[in-house]
Amino acid sequence: MKRFNPFAAIAVVIAFSLTAYGQEPKICLTEVMFQERAKADPSLLLKRAAMEQETAAFVSMNQGMKKSGVAKVIPVVFHVIHEADGSNISKAQIENALVLLNQDFSRTNPDASQTPSVFQPLGADTEIEFRLAQKDPNGNCTDGITRTYSHLANNARNNVKGLIYWPSNMYLNVWTVKSIENVNGTPGQVIGFSQFPGTGPATTDGVVLVHNYVGDIGTAASSNYKGRTFTHEVGHWFNLRHIWGDATCGNDMVSDTPVQNVNNSTCPSFPKIDVQCNNGPSGAMFSNYMDYTRGNCQNIFTWGQNARMQAALNSSTSGRNNLWSQSNLVATGTDGSPPQLCAPVAAFNSNAQFICEGASITWQDFSYNGTVANWDWQFGGGTPSSSTQQNPTITYNTPGTYGVTLTVSNASGNDSKSVNGVVIVSPASASVINYPWSEGFESGGFPKADWFLTNESPFTNTWELTSLAAHSGANSVYINNYIGNGNGVDEFITNSFNLSFMTGTTLSYWRAFAHRAQTPNDILRVYASSNCGQLWTLRLTRSGLSLSTAGLISSPFYPNASQWTQDNVSLAASLFSGKPNVRIKFQYTQDTGNNIYIDDINLNGTVSVNEIDKVEVPLEVYPNPTPSKASIEFQLDREAAVTLQIVDMTGRQVRILAQQRLPAGEYLYDVDAGLAAGSYFVHLRIGNQLAVRKLIIE
Repeated sequence: MKRFNPFAAIAVVIAFSLTAYGQEPKICLTEVMFQERAKADPSLLLKRAAMEQETAAFVSMNQGMKKSGVAKVIPVVFHVIHEADGSNISKAQIENALVLLNQDFSRTNPDASQTPSVFQPLGADTEIEFRLAQKDPNGNCTDGITRTYSHLANNARNNVKGLIYWPSNMYLNVWTVKSIENVNGTPGQVIGFSQFPGTGPATTDGVVLVHNYVGDIGTAASSNYKGRTFTHEVGHWFNLRHIWGDATCGNDMVSDTPVQNVNNSTCPSFPKIDVQCNNGPSGAMFSNYMDYTRGNCQNIFTWGQNARMQAALNSSTSGRNNLWSQSNLVATGTDGSPPQLCAPVAAFNSNAQFICEGASITWQDFSYNGTVANWDWQFGGGTPSSSTQQNPTITYNTPGTYGVTLTVSNASGNDSKSVNGVVIVSPASASVINYPWSEGFESGGFPKADWFLTNESPFTNTWELTSLAAHSGANSVYINNYIGNGNGVDEFITNSFNLSFMTGTTLSYWRAFAHRAQTPNDILRVYASSNCGQLWTLRLTRSGLSLSTAGLISSPFYPNASQWTQDNVSLAASLFSGKPNVRIKFQYTQDTGNNIYIDDINLNGTVSVNEIDKVEVPLEVYPNPTPSKASIEFQLDREAAVTLQIVDMTGRQVRILAQQRLPAGEYLYDVDAGLAAGSYFVHLRIGNQLAVRKLIIE
């Protein structure tokens, strides 16, 4: 917007205030994050002022600058930070995002004609081109994409940049994530942020985008932003401000963008007159990429904005001037030389880790860096035990913990990845059958048999056994947050419980926690699963001040007897009570908290019949597997109450064959046709004895 005095740059920057962006539900956090960093480091204000003076001088010396006929090429690397789900976006989606970005910066975007006619002469071809890197910082072959599994993909800020970074004087780093944290009070969902040139550490320089706003295919197909979030954030990366100047009738330091009142959210009708700013008769340039209008309304950078971008590209202060040098294009493989076929890097994920005996897992190949020609899978405990398919489905018939190996190859080379313990197969019915059940961590170590521990933080401290404090006895489990846990997510999962004959089930435990900041954002979540851990249902959340049991403590926290609190979690719902295989998960997300402790976990309820023992009764199921019909045979040596039922892999009853008192004798029941193909379990309850057999319908 107009009225920029280059000699007042320092005063303008120091006076720049953090302002709310209105009620727009999709927002950019770039200016907010700059102001946050500047509060902690006021020297950034002076750096911005110096950058503005340098920019103003460049713009003044290049008045009326138009096309030179030579494009400046910017090497780009995408760092995909994901959780082995849709956030692990495809190469095709990334390439699509680059196509749209290049169209916008060259003004070859198909909707350029929709720019209001009065603004058409201002539309600029910036002569900036973006190419995926073909060489990594060590000169190795790359497709310009890295992939990193991390829970930091959630509520991301600059912390994700510590996971992986390539030198910002060689590449434009782009990190894609699942979500971006918004804790500054600005309403709306944050979908991207960038770092202004010359105003922060090189190691955080780049762009962060929510994955479903990258391009307009794949996970972004349902968005109407048309990839313009990327265009907007790269504009910031080139030193463009929001078009309303982040203030009422503010200043974006550009001479040919009309002043406007505040941001525009939807797509207004032309002309959009802001009487407060006296911007008639043409009104606001709401179609500018640096507004907040929807992507299907944005279609223009101006020549004035281009002048600021060219200033950044020619500035040593900005850190952008080496990117498009011929030597860097050669070093990054973006000089136009024919791309090489890179050897692939093996990567994969699955649709489940915890499953019930007899269930299947679909494995998904996410190998990258080079096009894969051949796949060689090896599955411990799986049927089949190997596969050459890209995305095979494997059945696991025997309880246990198993690993997977994937080897991928093409004409340029091969790579293998092995992961142990990535498949956890629970038996049809859990081994814990005696209630009430309790765990006080007094013996057996941690994690205990059939317990599991996950730690996705880059830090090593996670849940561990401790004798520093306990609610009762000598031990508990805790996380030493005082030494720093890097906003990590840490989980432990209990053994499985057979609640087939339980009602009104309740979980209880004791916790102790202290915070170190006035407004902590630490969270403890308790989940339960009734299908061997395939799906988890949130049962309890304790967060912020409600999590704390001891208030604010700045020294290492070791709770005394009065600083423990008991939580009770209902598992009485039919989703859990009455199910043969239930697991519990404790998940802690660290923010500014001190140490956290868990002790004395208890599970109790009402046993609907006499307590089950482990003595099996005679039970035969044949033929098995069967294409349609099976027979179930058992023998009673005395009169007894009998329940005979068939359940699916989640423990849901699909058929009941008998539920009555029967005299001594031999019994035969037929399972008629009608069950869908798959794996089931036959449950025979005789008095206080339980027998389970697997049934496979082909």
